[in-house]
Amino acid sequence: MAGKKNWKRIDVSSIHESLVESNIAKTARRRPISEDIVIDVVGRPPSKKIAKKLKSPKYVGTLAQRGNVERKKLIKLVKRLKVDSDRIEIDEPESPEKPAVDDIWADNGTKKGTRRSKDLNLYQVIPAVAVPHSGQSYNPDPSAYEELVNAVVEAIPKNERQSDEPLTDLIREALPSLELENLSLRRKQKLGYLIVQNKVDEKAVLEVLQEDSGDDSDAEEEEDVSLEQDTQRRSKKLKRKTKAQRNRQKIHMENMRKIMLKKKMKQLEHDIQNIKSNMKVLEEKDKAAGDSKAERLQAYLHRLIEGKAQTRFGNKVYHADPEEVALPDEITPSVRKLQTPLKSPIDNVVRSIYRRGLVPAPPVLDRNYRNFVSKKVIKRSMKYKSKLLEGTT
Repeated sequence: MAGKKNWKRIDVSSIHESLVESNIAKTARRRPISEDIVIDVVGRPPSKKIAKKLKSPKYVGTLAQRGNVERKKLIKLVKRLKVDSDRIEIDEPESPEKPAVDDIWADNGTKKGTRRSKDLNLYQVIPAVAVPHSGQSYNPDPSAYEELVNAVVEAIPKNERQSDEPLTDLIREALPSLELENLSLRRKQKLGYLIVQNKVDEKAVLEVLQEDSGDDSDAEEEEDVSLEQDTQRRSKKLKRKTKAQRNRQKIHMENMRKIMLKKKMKQLEHDIQNIKSNMKVLEEKDKAAGDSKAERLQAYLHRLIEGKAQTRFGNKVYHADPEEVALPDEITPSVRKLQTPLKSPIDNVVRSIYRRGLVPAPPVLDRNYRNFVSKKVIKRSMKYKSKLLEGTT
């Protein structure tokens, strides 16, 4: 016990002070943190969105303390001040241009995606036939033709064999023990439905097979019935009809033919009467329309004579080319002295005006236009000639 008490009385202050001094010396040897850390005193101005968010809470507290009327007035005042501040142009000092910094990790130039190789054409895949040189005839043997066909078949990519019955393939993969050759289409559909819905059990498969066996028996019974009916029909056909029966059938067919003839005649009479009534109505309408047309034409002609109605240009396109100008040997400076064999140069000037679309072109007097005029204008004028002359005399 005495040893422990003596240990407590030992002075350790000198050792502690030496440790503190050694720690201070170690920290003095290290680089100061201020050399590594750069403090930005100025800072960047906040963006517009952040500035709005910072400004908005300033007005919230003052507006909440006052009434609704004063709050509205203050909001209007803030908006006006904002608009005025936006209008004021402040001369900001030009920021010095930042030196260009080369980024080692930056991609040089715009990104141009990876170039995809072109799909080979069929003519590029198939090997070409050896062409003979000039002056040499090429008459290949049948063996060369066969070799070429074989090379083509090997060059063209073979598509994977697609099964004609995907349903049977699905059942074969899921249930390989079943014999699918004896299964009917209905049974295959039911089994496929069970596989897709993930409901394949022994009970479900057995139920499907039993149902199908019952259906097969029903089908066989139906086939037997149909065979019996066919035999009965054939036996009936083999029995020859008597002369009285044949005569009765002929009389019946003749009576039916007469009845159908009467019905058709009645229908024809009804159709003819309907056409006649329609023709009468159409004639009356044509007469009324003809009278009104004649009156309108007469009024239009009177207006044309008096100068009240303006003439209308047609919508025909002028497609005739000007005639060739025969220039003399010595070309004079005056254009007026140029003479064409048939017409004067003024006609060519007029045609060029029409061609450029400055004036609506007149109709081309070809065979189609003359036929149109003879059908529409001359016949109409002959039709209404008597009525037109009534106002002039």
